[in-house]
Amino acid sequence: MIPPYESEIRSQLVRVLGGALPQPPQAAQIRLPARDAHASFRPPQGTDARSLSTLDFGSLYGAPLVDSIRVVNGWMLFDFSSAFCSALVDQVNHTLKAPQREDETHAENRMRVLARHEGKGCPDLPALQRALVLSLVAGESPAAYRRAERAALSLFHTLPPQERIGLFSRCGALGGALWRLLSYSR
Repeated sequence: MIPPYESEIRSQLVRVLGGALPQPPQAAQIRLPARDAHASFRPPQGTDARSLSTLDFGSLYGAPLVDSIRVVNGWMLFDFSSAFCSALVDQVNHTLKAPQREDETHAENRMRVLARHEGKGCPDLPALQRALVLSLVAGESPAAYRRAERAALSLFHTLPPQERIGLFSRCGALGGALWRLLSYSR
């Protein structure tokens, strides 16, 4: 079973973009994640991408979906809001049951252990949010799964060691969501 969250995000972006474009984009044209953003879209030739970046992309799971949009070389780069990332973590933990697998991967095991800590939502750190978005699409291919695993295993590598301990206690919900997304994507 592949979780539906990435398709719901793509559908929301397509719905809003479709209302502003002569031809609605296909869901596959929304890339999750982009290289330097959470999502990206290449508008059709001749479309003013800057005017599309002023659209209101609404909310999903009770939180504003998009925090900012940049236009780079004709591509629209979407950064999701911190509130949305936290709402997504809560949604995943609420709708997916805890996996009961004996053959869990190392990354799944680490996320299960992290899930034992306290904390709600997704802390506002780029590496944590990127790991969440990568886990959403982990079921698309073996390569996507490996990228999501690497992101999960290196969640705290960008932080100095003395800051990691304090962050563990705030990442229990994120660990649970990553554990579920990785497990259900295999």
